[in-house]
Amino acid sequence: MITATPALVGTSERLRRFVAEAPYERTTILEFVRGAAKALPAGARVADIGAGDSPYRELFSHCDYVAVEWEESVHAGAASADVISSAERIDLPSESFDAALLTQVLEHVPDPRAVLREVHRILCPEGALYVTVPLIWELHELPHDYYRYTPQSLRLLLEAAGFAGVKVEARNDCFSTLAQLMRNVGWAMGRAPDGRDAQRDNVRLVLEELAEYVAAFAPLDVQRIMPLGYSVLARRPAAATPRTL
Repeated sequence: MITATPALVGTSERLRRFVAEAPYERTTILEFVRGAAKALPAGARVADIGAGDSPYRELFSHCDYVAVEWEESVHAGAASADVISSAERIDLPSESFDAALLTQVLEHVPDPRAVLREVHRILCPEGALYVTVPLIWELHELPHDYYRYTPQSLRLLLEAAGFAGVKVEARNDCFSTLAQLMRNVGWAMGRAPDGRDAQRDNVRLVLEELAEYVAAFAPLDVQRIMPLGYSVLARRPAAATPRTL
């Protein structure tokens, strides 16, 4: 049993179930998003771009939260998003939001430069951008899975879009990465009418148990160069224009 983290304290059962589906990955994202929410004052306007089922909406109850999702989303709750719009052409006014949130979105857009320019457009001067992206993850939400990101690529993309003060941090250690991937194997290996699904189920259970032992080595990783992904904080300057790559 994975121990509950402080990030989950006070959250809804719905959000706890969401995090539990990929605990070593989503706990780090929750911690980052919760920190972003706490940094925003009451009444701040927040655009959650590519919000999916809006799992983090409850963290922004003190804000004017707007969920944006596109019409081809694979998420069941996407139809109830506040705005149905492509991330490349966001149907929101310019300079109308104090913060924007993109969690695990940029790997799913064919033109991340265009998306970041649009986010820059809707942010007020000095508005904050909070991003999480994967470095290591299996193929998912196909056919719309295009990229994985390094710190260097993130800085290049964000600065080219006009953002400043770009801060990129690894979200976890290499052992937590291994632990999460071991859990992911349970569904990534698939099912087949070959009479071996019972064996696959046993493998899944064994790997989930081993994952907890592997994750316990987390304090040994001092380089943090093999995380599942990164979190990013950047700002639209008081006066800036995007550059073209």
